[in-house]
Amino acid sequence: MARSRTAQDPEPEGFLERWDQRGLAIACLVAVCGSVTAALFGLSAAWQMPFLFTAVYAILRSLVPLASTRDELAALRAEAAALRRDFDQVNASRIEHYPDAAAFYQAEIDYLVHRHPSHMDAWYMRLETPDDFSASSPAFEGYFQAVLDWARDGGSVRRLFCLGSSRGYAGWTARHREQTRHLRSYTIREVTWPIKADLMSMAIMDTSAVFLAFTVGDRVQGIRIEDSEAAAYFKSYFDRHWENAREVTRPATP
Repeated sequence: MARSRTAQDPEPEGFLERWDQRGLAIACLVAVCGSVTAALFGLSAAWQMPFLFTAVYAILRSLVPLASTRDELAALRAEAAALRRDFDQVNASRIEHYPDAAAFYQAEIDYLVHRHPSHMDAWYMRLETPDDFSASSPAFEGYFQAVLDWARDGGSVRRLFCLGSSRGYAGWTARHREQTRHLRSYTIREVTWPIKADLMSMAIMDTSAVFLAFTVGDRVQGIRIEDSEAAAYFKSYFDRHWENAREVTRPATP
């Protein structure tokens, strides 16, 4: 039983259905007629050269389908342009790794100083208080102070502290709020996390970059993700915890 033709089946194409193929057939006919005429009337070879060139072109045109080649080249150019756009989009999302605390916290300081973000959401999730952690990691102490200095110069900061198992945490956030009472754009809240393990700490710079710190034992490693979509994910995650955290109120000015 003969199969019916579908919309996907290509239409059969005769040799003379396309204009360029018709032109090729006419060129071949003219070349043959011209050569025969030149031979009958004894014309010089110079008169036969145009017909010879026409015949050579007709042969080459038959061997090399120029029209389809142009179409293929155009398709290849379009694919190359699409690949270039995809590569540029992927390359725009940059991830940088930091092997230790010094490199990680210095990178955060450099970002604040040189990239000039307007807002920062910071998440401190360690068992130790920031003061205790600073004693064991001088690089963190410099970063912690750099954030306060940046807030003093006009930067907006929301800082979420996790009250770990350290007994010193009971009054630490209250003292920190007292020490930073003059920073009007610096807001802190606290949550209680009973798990006896350091969690991932993070800092979200506007909606353009995220710094993630991972503490294993006494070693801190981190990464920076520069991608607006990823930063938006982390910010939504931070917002949910921020809304459910306890606000550490600013002491009344005497």
